Amino acid sequence: MAESVFTRDGDSYVPMRHAKSPWSPDGLHGGPPAGLLAYAIERFIDDREMQLSRLTVDLFRMVPNVPLRTKVEAVRSGRRVVGVDAALIADGVEVVRASALLLRRSEAPVGGGVYPPPPGPEGYPSQAGIGRFPRVEPPLGTPPVRPHLFGFHTSVETRWVSAPDEQPPTTWVRIPMPFIEGEETTPATRAAALADFGNALGNLAGAGDGLSYINADINLNLVREPVGEWLCMRVDHRDEAAGVGLVESIWYDQRGRYGRVTQSRLANAR
Repeated sequence: MAESVFTRDGDSYVPMRHAKSPWSPDGLHGGPPAGLLAYAIERFIDDREMQLSRLTVDLFRMVPNVPLRTKVEAVRSGRRVVGVDAALIADGVEVVRASALLLRRSEAPVGGGVYPPPPGPEGYPSQAGIGRFPRVEPPLGTPPVRPHLFGFHTSVETRWVSAPDEQPPTTWVRIPMPFIEGEETTPATRAAALADFGNALGNLAGAGDGLSYINADINLNLVREPVGEWLCMRVDHRDEAAGVGLVESIWYDQRGRYGRVTQSRLANAR
């Protein structure tokens, strides 16, 4: 696709239709703001030996579909450990914020186990969007439950590994367009932008309980940067009590597991 998720206009980033939310035409999906924050943090640090190890994004409100500026400041500047705070600004107002921890890579021996990826993405059919099934329009004359909105959730490409009735939900996903117009999408930006979809898969893991959940944050931990455009997520577990929940997803590339995402959630009636 020729379009991108964002275009640049001076020091602002203008959301394109691929950044939009499934909930409102006036808002953005949580993934593109998370990716934009990771992109801004990388540009601020400008040291390829510093590994983005943790990114926490607080989604206190829907990010408006307007040009966004980034703000990044260091809270701890060391040779091996760097901590930063970052925010997105819309019309002079902070609309989302993040904190990040970056650690310096070294020649230390590799430890721990090897966690191979699920099968794929080759050999599995592609579909547009994060939904488990392609969208089916209601019968003529039947009003939809809510308008079907185009956005990031419909723009990504997926290749499902798990069958519809199989647990845990597992799918490969990629962003089939540039994230920033005219720029190559970095691995950290890609990982952060896609990380928000763990909550969507968490809803599929509990599709029979009559509830869906909205997430109020994204907590991404990376042991290394992912390789390639196709990344795979698998729901590890979800827990809820009194309408408050947590979903955890494991993330892979074709070399194996590279990270983990946890998200705090609030219950919504379907």
